[in-house]
Amino acid sequence: MAAAEQSVDGVDRRALTQYLTVLEDQGRVRDCPGQYLVVSQSGSEYLIDARLEACECPDHEFRDRECKHLKRVAYATGQREIPPIVDRGDVDDQLGEHCSGTPRWSR
Repeated sequence: MAAAEQSVDGVDRRALTQYLTVLEDQGRVRDCPGQYLVVSQSGSEYLIDARLEACECPDHEFRDRECKHLKRVAYATGQREIPPIVDRGDVDDQLGEHCSGTPRWSR
């Protein structure tokens, strides 16, 4: 396993532990494969295009970096493995609950 997959930065931690709901095939992303809505605890909603690795949040748009919303979609759908150094008890219980993918834990 690559070293990058073993490390977890602050953005990864927030993506895994904060209350963020990933929705697919609902609202603005209905019938749009590869697109998701991520809703935060505050009610903010962001459109994610996983194929283009794009998010409409200010963090992604203005800082040109992979934001917690993009990472949350990747973890929730199983596109990215959750590193083994992450404590399962710290991960949001609802990770992957509202999308067809399944979160994957690295071994």
